[in-house]
Amino acid sequence: MTPDHFPSLFCKEMSVGYANGIRVMSMTHTGEPGFMLYIPIEYALHVYNEVMSVGQKYGIRNAGYYALRSLRIEKFFAFWGQDINNLTTPLECGRESRVKLEKGMDFIGRDALLQQKQNGVYKRLTMFILDDHDSDLDLWPWWGEPIYRNGQYVGKTTSSAYSYSLERHVCLGFVHNFSEDTGEEQVVTADFINRGEYEIDIAGYRFQAKAKLYPVASLFTQKRRKDDMELSDLHGK
Repeated sequence: MTPDHFPSLFCKEMSVGYANGIRVMSMTHTGEPGFMLYIPIEYALHVYNEVMSVGQKYGIRNAGYYALRSLRIEKFFAFWGQDINNLTTPLECGRESRVKLEKGMDFIGRDALLQQKQNGVYKRLTMFILDDHDSDLDLWPWWGEPIYRNGQYVGKTTSSAYSYSLERHVCLGFVHNFSEDTGEEQVVTADFINRGEYEIDIAGYRFQAKAKLYPVASLFTQKRRKDDMELSDLHGK
């Protein structure tokens, strides 16, 4: 189960306890290292009991959906059926690295994807970190909140959650580029995203937000350093 023998995004068929034919994928929906198990329904309870039993010495415990939701949103993980669906292309949600166009293998939609890569996308999934939002006093975002760029409506959020690592609310949503003259959609570039000033409208109140096209790794590094310093101080005392 080490990274050398089980690299990220690999899938193997394994046995767990008395259950065989378990498909194990080295990926998670939370952005943390781990595995997903695809279990035949007749083995589900047995596998669960085995994992919980062996995991006791590692501090295993059940986690709720909202905990997983918070983790995946702060890591900029899109959720199928909510953030993206079968009408979303990999280029529109920043997952172009998952498609190997240079291999020359044909697949349904390849020509359209190559054309979109050449012409540009008309919407782009973006991560928003709320700046002036007070989690104790202000209403929380959920999903469907309007997104404004330089005062102009450009889209809406698709999911939101409080990030316990960043200690701020985080929203995901698609940004469009509407022409101010005609209202027609125009190409959305990374420069268009990065140069805008953004606000998220929550129940009629607008809150400033920073737009990101990639996970905020630097903030996680700062948080880890802060935790390490606090831990060293604690040991020193």
